[in-house]
Amino acid sequence: MSVVNTPVDTNSKGGPIADFAFDESLIEWTVPKSDWLEIHDKNFDGVATSAYIFDAQGRVLLVQRAAHDSMPNLWETPGGAVDSGDDSILAGCAREVREEVGLVAKRMKRLVTEGEGRGKWSVFTNRSGTRVFCGFAFEVEVEEPQGGKEVEVVLDPEEHQAFCWAGEEDVRRGVVGGRRIALSCLMVRNRLMEAFRLRREDGVNGG
Repeated sequence: MSVVNTPVDTNSKGGPIADFAFDESLIEWTVPKSDWLEIHDKNFDGVATSAYIFDAQGRVLLVQRAAHDSMPNLWETPGGAVDSGDDSILAGCAREVREEVGLVAKRMKRLVTEGEGRGKWSVFTNRSGTRVFCGFAFEVEVEEPQGGKEVEVVLDPEEHQAFCWAGEEDVRRGVVGGRRIALSCLMVRNRLMEAFRLRREDGVNGG
């Protein structure tokens, strides 16, 4: 499929401007969240995105929630709410990648659902069950340093306290390098397994 380029400002924390590309299959998410909700006649209280970022070994980036935050010490993928000021849902995803892990989105590759035959989005509530949110997940390729060096993950300590790169079997077992990795919810695990499945279909090693 063709790839369309669009400049997106992810400079909210002093980082560079991201000129990321996106696959044509993601055109639906190139509009602001308010437009998407209106187009699809949805009245969710908010829209969130998650980024599935893989390294050269086919491992996915996981981050551990801060001990003082909600769902303390649990693990998830980078992401968060799409803001009203974000130019598009994809732009909101790129901004969250920059803010949460210090990486710059290079290409939005594809949508990641909770599994084959599942809907495009996931629905979840806040802890009190009073607000309902719609969530999208995307596989995101990030800019890499020259010379074959690993990307440098820089966490926001207000949100996350640690990170790791996990292979498919690590996720299945819930253990990375001998350390127990408890995911924040079943939705995250379902999306992780689907992301690895899609990469296997592409013939890409899953770590």
